[in-house]
Amino acid sequence: MNFKYQLDKSSKKYYCPNCNKKTFVRYVDTQNQHYINAVDGRCDRESKCGYFKKPNNNKCVTSVISGNTFINKPTYHKASSVLQTINNCNTNNFINYLRQHFVPIDIKRVSELYKIGNTNYWRGDTVFWQIDNHRKVRAGKIMLYDCNTGKRIKKPYNHVNWMHKKLNLNDFVLQQCLFGLHCITKQESYKTICIVESEKTAIIMSIIFPSNIWMATGSKSNFKESLLLPIKNRQIIAYPDKSEYKAWLNVCSQLNTKGFKIICSKLIESSNINDGDDLVDICLENLTK
Repeated sequence: MNFKYQLDKSSKKYYCPNCNKKTFVRYVDTQNQHYINAVDGRCDRESKCGYFKKPNNNKCVTSVISGNTFINKPTYHKASSVLQTINNCNTNNFINYLRQHFVPIDIKRVSELYKIGNTNYWRGDTVFWQIDNHRKVRAGKIMLYDCNTGKRIKKPYNHVNWMHKKLNLNDFVLQQCLFGLHCITKQESYKTICIVESEKTAIIMSIIFPSNIWMATGSKSNFKESLLLPIKNRQIIAYPDKSEYKAWLNVCSQLNTKGFKIICSKLIESSNINDGDDLVDICLENLTK
């Protein structure tokens, strides 16, 4: 649905009214593209802050003539845009991090499977393409990692952007799908689908446990029915980050009443790791012992 007020889809961030960190996404009026105020919006620090204030009377924008709600269809990237990003990964910080832990043949396999790319938006960046179950390219998320630690670069600001912004596709309608959704096939319908939050984690776990299909939501809030519908009839195990178990378990319980078959793993929640850490932190710690 098209609502009158929507969260700003640009990369701009403001100071959060709650935690005072520059991680606040404000609401814009879709009819004039102006910010509505300084307090309605969502903080990106979903776990550590959680501030989320929606505008009052946020109604659907409807046609004056017919009274029908306008539903924008998603825009797709061209396949050529994907190919242009996967030619040279020698300067890709994330790929260079993987080389510290895994053999070249495994890195090559997952790089080709997930279409891992890079751009010149930030030196050493990575683009994670969201390709749906119909092989349509929904989005390209650009992120920057430290090549030594594998951690995201968040200072002096959070290095996250989108390919449609980089390519100046101003009318691009972003409708995300699960990262790795294109990996499902009828021939491998017996495989369990494992869902994590981070694209990085999905890729690394695909190296460590290739017998499963690994996908990522890209954010805590993207673990929801609309993104999971294409895999409704599959066996699913969800691995929420540390401290997110209750939130994801609640979603699993609701979806299982609608015919989904999702197990919410408590493995990470029960582990002695920091809040916000995930499956990779457990596995790599064991691999390096």
